[in-house]
Amino acid sequence: MTQKTAKTEASSSREESPQRWLTVRLWATGAVMTLCFGVLLTRAYVLQIQKRDLYRSLAEEQYLREIEVPPHRGRIVDRSDSELAASASVDSVYLEPQKLRAELPDAAHRDPQLAKLASALGLELPEVKKRALSDRHYLFLKRRIAPEEAQRVRQLGLPGVGLTQEPKRYYPNRSLAGPLLGWAGIDAIGLEGVELAYDRFLRGSRASVIGWQDARGRKVMVGGVGDSSRERGHDVHLTLDKFIQFRLEQALEEGVHKAKARAGVAVALDPRNGEVLAMASVPSVNPNDPSGARERGVRNRVVTDPFEPGSTIKPFTISAALEAGAIRVSDDWDCEGGQWRIGHVTIHDADPEGILTTTQVLGRSSNICTSKITRRLGKEKTYLFLRQLGFFAPTGIDLPGERSGQVRPVAEWGDVAFANISFGQGMTATPIQIASAMSAFANGGILYRPHVVSRVVSANGQTVLASHPEGKRVMSAKTASQMRQMLRAVMEKKGTGEDLDIPGYPVAGKTGTAQKVDPNTRRYSPEFWASSFVGFAPYDDPRILLYVMVDEPHEGHYGGKVAGPIFVKVVSAVLPYLGVPPQNSPTVVTTAPMPRPSPSEQYGPPVPVALRYPGVPESQRVPNFIGLGLGKAVELARSSGFRLELSGSGVVVSQEPPAGSARRGPLCQLRLAPSH
Repeated sequence: MTQKTAKTEASSSREESPQRWLTVRLWATGAVMTLCFGVLLTRAYVLQIQKRDLYRSLAEEQYLREIEVPPHRGRIVDRSDSELAASASVDSVYLEPQKLRAELPDAAHRDPQLAKLASALGLELPEVKKRALSDRHYLFLKRRIAPEEAQRVRQLGLPGVGLTQEPKRYYPNRSLAGPLLGWAGIDAIGLEGVELAYDRFLRGSRASVIGWQDARGRKVMVGGVGDSSRERGHDVHLTLDKFIQFRLEQALEEGVHKAKARAGVAVALDPRNGEVLAMASVPSVNPNDPSGARERGVRNRVVTDPFEPGSTIKPFTISAALEAGAIRVSDDWDCEGGQWRIGHVTIHDADPEGILTTTQVLGRSSNICTSKITRRLGKEKTYLFLRQLGFFAPTGIDLPGERSGQVRPVAEWGDVAFANISFGQGMTATPIQIASAMSAFANGGILYRPHVVSRVVSANGQTVLASHPEGKRVMSAKTASQMRQMLRAVMEKKGTGEDLDIPGYPVAGKTGTAQKVDPNTRRYSPEFWASSFVGFAPYDDPRILLYVMVDEPHEGHYGGKVAGPIFVKVVSAVLPYLGVPPQNSPTVVTTAPMPRPSPSEQYGPPVPVALRYPGVPESQRVPNFIGLGLGKAVELARSSGFRLELSGSGVVVSQEPPAGSARRGPLCQLRLAPSH
């Protein structure tokens, strides 16, 4: 019995031993798994909760990018708030190649649609196909397209092809003031002119959207460019007057064409404060399409091109002697019969003269007697006075690219060089320097810094920058008065400008006819001339000063014959426009000042919208865009919830749907035309 029990217990012990180890292994495995799961939970907690922000930012850095969007640049307007440059939202076409191929997998069906798309945008079909086969998620097909192109794309309704809006710079007056305004690039950065000089104000704050990049690091935009209107830059208000600018450009272009000249420049100033009323250069440029401008020699030559001024320097060298008391207006000078030898060089006058007073020397533009006048004053004092008038240094005008003009050091002036400098050879000056210095005669002896910007205004109407006239006295009021009288004598009988006086508006001025140096021979050329005229009117109370220079004319070369008529044409139109009454003259009929034409005068009186469309509630009417410039039309559209399709440039002359009619949707088509 005992033996049997022992065997039974031994057998039971052998059976329980595997079960016990199985249980142990199960518990051990469970404990390990529980431990691992706990570690995973702990790690997940750390990653997902405690360090969530850190790792999310690290991940986003791999694929998210903040993409800058060009903002709406501020407007550039003239002195009466007429737009010269503005920005508006226009459509750009984007392509999602993968979506396009997914919707149109069959090339036989896809290619005809791509052909239509290429035709609608004026693109080459192979290029469109290449982009459609790209492995990129998103790419631009064509940016800143015309309204009619956008409409054709919408009508196609292709999958994976969409439109988004971007700001585009417009110059509604086309080439008006083109070299002065400059232009902005596709990234909304100013490249030339006012656009460059005041870029930090015009550009404003850059907007941005969040985009992502694919495995190859290529940027992909999410949700289009958004609305950057809230980031619009400041408005820049110029001293320019659109009417005067138009008249000046028109007359200069005609004069350059008539003289078959290489180029031309002109600048009009208000001599009372240095404000630039107009500034023109030929050849010009349309800032809406500046391609090839530099190759065609387009630049703002008024500030960038120094040249030998010729006889237009004589008023300044003569006034230096007057101011120093070295001469008097009534002094007599022997002009040597038109030839005077200094050393090995003979100086000539255009017309032989005998004895002339100082006033007559300037009026008849004698090189010989001007040289004698400056010799009495001396080299050092002549140089210092010219320097005081702003020559040989930048004027400080608020435009890029200004050059200063040059002259050799006084120590290197020999007798011949000094004589040449006295009548404008052997030195250079820019048109803006000559015009600015001449203004000191007109305003009583004050030299003002010329400027084109009057103020900068933020989008909310706050003035952030204002220009104030900066003037310094450079000569006595007596000398300035004497010079006005002498410059008036230039326009009288036997003066070089006797044919340039304006009835009712007596002119004071000076002609200039300067030989240019031939770059090949490095000698003065008998063929290349710079013909100029600078003057102001009315001479006893000047309201406008105008400098004109025609470069290398081939039909005549005297300043009084080539540049002078341009001066007369412009000033004759501008003074009545400024409201300056003509002085009594039997040949002059008094006229009222020339007012600016209003939109109603140009396009007819407006009909009240309530009468044209009775019964339409005010809140449902289409706003009236007629007569507005581009910038104001865009602002009105934005505030009233409209989207614009634009054609032409200038001011709005027609719209569809008509003003005052019932709203039929968010789209309004505007046609613009020049206002002059």
